[in-house]
Parts: sequence; C-alpha cells; structure tokens
Amino acid sequence: MTAAHSVETITRYLRATGWYPQPQVWSAVTVWAHDDGAEVLVPVRDGMNDAELRVRELLQRVAAREGRAVSEVELDLGAPADVVSVHTHPPDVPSGWSPLSFAIDSLSGLTAAVHAAIRAVDQGAFVGSRGRLPKKAHDLVDRMQVGPTRAGSCVLPVRVPAEDYARRVLVRLNTALDAVSAAVADDDPEAFRHAVIAGASADLCDAVSGFAGKKSLWPFGFSFRLADGRSSDVQFGERAGARIQAGARFLRKSKDLGPVTVTGPVWVVRDDRMVQVDTVWMRLTDLTWYDAAVTAGREGHWARVSGRLLSEGQRAELKVDRFEIVE
Repeated sequence: MTAAHSVETITRYLRATGWYPQPQVWSAVTVWAHDDGAEVLVPVRDGMNDAELRVRELLQRVAAREGRAVSEVELDLGAPADVVSVHTHPPDVPSGWSPLSFAIDSLSGLTAAVHAAIRAVDQGAFVGSRGRLPKKAHDLVDRMQVGPTRAGSCVLPVRVPAEDYARRVLVRLNTALDAVSAAVADDDPEAFRHAVIAGASADLCDAVSGFAGKKSLWPFGFSFRLADGRSSDVQFGERAGARIQAGARFLRKSKDLGPVTVTGPVWVVRDDRMVQVDTVWMRLTDLTWYDAAVTAGREGHWARVSGRLLSEGQRAELKVDRFEIVE
C-alpha cells in the first residue's frame, strides 16, 4: 500500500464519512459497516500480501455507495474536501459535454454565486452588490478546484477546502439555494423576500438563473457533499430560471419587501442598537428587546424576530415589530 492508501488514512476517511468498525476481526481484515447496511473489508495492517487487492475492492465499494468515481475517493483520502457539483442539461450535446460558451457562462455563474454567499456570510443579508470583495474571498475562490465533468447530463464538480470559513460559505450557499427553490415553488416573485433572509440576494438569483440557459428553459441543480459525508441536493425544473429572474427583479426594485420572520443565533450586538440575527440586520429601538439581544448573544441563545424587510440601499434590514428569545 502506498502512504496515501495506508490503513490509517483509509480508516480516518471511513470514520469521517459515517462508517464504523464491527467487533469481529478476521485474521487479515476488519469489517466496517455503514448505517445503510453497506460493509467493506479493511486490511488489519499495512504491508500485507493482498493489501492492494483489498484496498482496490474497498475503494470500488465506497465509490459505488457514494455515487462517485474511484479516482475522486482516492483524491479525498489524501486531501479531504467539500464538493459542490453543478448539474446542467444543455440539449443536443452528448451527456457529460457542454457548449463552450455555456460552460464559460456556468463557471462565471458559479463564481458569482459563491461571491454572493461570501457576502451573506461576511456582511449579512443584502439585496444587491455591496462594493469590493475582501481579499479572503478571492483567495477562497482561487483555491477551489474544478474537476472533470461527468455524465448526467453534464455534472461539474468543484472541490472546496474543508476549512471552517469555506464550510460556512458552502453551507450558506446550500441554504440560500434551498430558499430560492422554495420561492420558485410559490410561483410568486414576492416570495423571494424569504430567500433574502436565507442569504439569497438578487445577485445570487441572477447568477444561478444563468444555468437555465439563455432562454431560461433548461432544468439545472446543485449537489453538496461535505468531507464528513453529509450530502444534499437542490433541483430546479424547466422554466425555473425565468421565475428566479422575476424574483431578482422584484428584489432590486422594491424598497419594502414585505413581512418576514427570522429565527437564528444573535451574532452581533452593537452599542448603537444594531443587531444581527442570523443573516439579518435590525435596529432594536425597544430597550427591553435590545437587552434581551445582549443576553442572547452572550449566552448563545437564538432569537425569533418578525417585521417588514426593507431594502436599505444595498443591505436588507428588518423593521421589527416582534422580538423574542428562543431557548
């Protein structure tokens, strides 16, 4: 076994992705199982005669369970990473391929979507662009790696460093896309105000609608796979792109986006009574509410806040009419 495929490396990956050893140990292998019933055999130590064969079989089973290529699993053994994959469906091209212009637009759109998620993490909920991105945002994008496309119809995987800040950005992107999907299902542009509080700005909507093609007709989607084995996906059907564009136009033109309720941790409490709950900024003019926010921020409690979401320049801000602590 190579150093990259040592027993220690393999078992570390298995533990991180939800596998666990069984009590029985045979003379040459241990049995590892997953909650879904899958099992693999792991050599008991490095340097055994049949270790190469055992590892090859193990990698094939793990890759098949995860729906990935063996080469991708091997890459994660040496350098664990989170992965976001974009699923597009351009017509009249072989599966796994894409028109050149559309592929370029897709990479640009994904970069713009990541930038929007970074802004939501760093600055809170916003409607449109808010100036230059910080250097760490560009550094993060520079370290993201685009892999070979796969069939089905065209799946473009992007590896993201498995680090705290990058993970926060990726999880925020996933949350924002879930909220955009819910707004699309409502078939009402005003429903996108709820997507804003999840971190989905007009910028993000403009970026992801491009995956539907120039006429906004094609289906598309995203899948997320974290280095610890957690996964999720967000799918958009035909013509979803047009609804997302309509939502983006509503966000950009409206000053009063409508009533919303925000539930989440109290991240920031300032002396001028500006408070950030989850992604949303608000001014708590009621001293009782402000004192409660101070306590919640200090003790790690969540808050539930209702009011009208306003577009204050480029930032979204909540005009509060109800504030309560969630124990």
